[in-house]
Amino acid sequence: MVRPTIHHTVAAKQQASRDKRKRYYENTLSPESVAQTESNTNDLSDSDDEVDFDAIITLSDCLGLVHDAKNKVLAIVPSGTPTIYVEGILRKYTMSLRDSVAGDIEVFREGLTMVEPYLLWAQQGQDKIFNMCGVCDEWHAADEVSRFIGHLVAMLEDLYRLAVSGDLDEAYLLGETMYQKTLGLEAPGV
Repeated sequence: MVRPTIHHTVAAKQQASRDKRKRYYENTLSPESVAQTESNTNDLSDSDDEVDFDAIITLSDCLGLVHDAKNKVLAIVPSGTPTIYVEGILRKYTMSLRDSVAGDIEVFREGLTMVEPYLLWAQQGQDKIFNMCGVCDEWHAADEVSRFIGHLVAMLEDLYRLAVSGDLDEAYLLGETMYQKTLGLEAPGV
C-alpha cells in the first residue's frame, strides 16, 4: 500500500523537510556539544587562518564558515568584483617590469596565497551543508560564495601559470588570459 501524500506543494515539502532537520538537531545535540560548537563558532571569527573542519558539525557552523570566508575575501577584494582585484595585481606586476625585464611574478603568487585558503573554507562549508541538508537554499548561498572565490582563484592561477612559463606577455597580447575572456576585452596587440 502506498503512503498517502501529506504535503502537496513544493514549498510545503521544503518547509516540512526543514522542520524535520530542525527537530533532529534539537533532539540529537547534547548540551556539551552545543557549548563546544558555540565556542568553535566564536573562534572562527577571531582566528587568522586556522580552522578545525572536524569541529564544524551544525548547519549554523557551516554557514558561519562560509560567511567568514566571504567576509575575509571581501576585505581583500573591497570592490566585490574579482576582475578589479586582478587588475590591481596586474598593475603591480607591470610596475615591477620597470625594475627588471622579467618582472616580479611573485606578485601573482602573493595575491593567490591571500585568497586561496578561503576557497577551501567555502568549499568545506558547502560540502558539509550538502551532507546535512542536500541541495537547499543554504547550499545555493554557499555555492554562490564558492563560485565567486573560485573564479578569483582561477584567474590568478592562470596569470601565475602564464608568468612562470614566460608566456604571459604573449597570452595577454593575444587576449587569451582568463581575466580578459571574463571581461570580454579585445586583444590589445591585434
